[in-house]
Amino acid sequence: MKTCLVLVGLGVGVRLALALGTDVYFDETYYWQWARHLAWGYFDHPPMVAWLIAALGIRGTALLCGLGTGVAVWGLALDVYRSRDAAWRALALWSAVPVGILSGVWATPDSPMLLFWALGLWALYREKWVLAGLTCGLALLSKYPSVLLGLAFMVAALRARRLPAGAWVTAGLGLLCFLPVVLWNASHDWVGFKFQLN
Repeated sequence: MKTCLVLVGLGVGVRLALALGTDVYFDETYYWQWARHLAWGYFDHPPMVAWLIAALGIRGTALLCGLGTGVAVWGLALDVYRSRDAAWRALALWSAVPVGILSGVWATPDSPMLLFWALGLWALYREKWVLAGLTCGLALLSKYPSVLLGLAFMVAALRARRLPAGAWVTAGLGLLCFLPVVLWNASHDWVGFKFQLN
């Protein structure tokens, strides 16, 4: 347990040092420009990172997404393993791997995607269908590959031969959240989708 707490503390320290001690990364300046001109979509990504930067600033977005993802990882592990030790180990592992550290340092579409993906997994595990739909929809508003979370859930449900009725609520809410991005793309020659497919 001590080792886990040390790793979590080191992860937080590294995140803070990198976030507060380095210049803005060039991708972040690109997304900051988006935040100055809010829309439902952009050339290469959905709008969530721009919305968050407009509300929280560049570093605030990164740090809060990283913190929230850590909380979701801890909570999911606690529910799955019913053990605080396991939850702390999961958080320590998340705090020690590069993607876990960097998700709390740079404000890119990956930061909110990881946050909402982790929250979505936690909600799906708890069968909180409305919350799962909202968080999965927010993940889709963060980055297009978030659709893989829904596909993974469907494959797992079909393999288990168990597709709860609430899963349709989740899918419907997620798609409803994402609909404005689809409409924006439709009115902009599908530029965001074309970029992802090329």
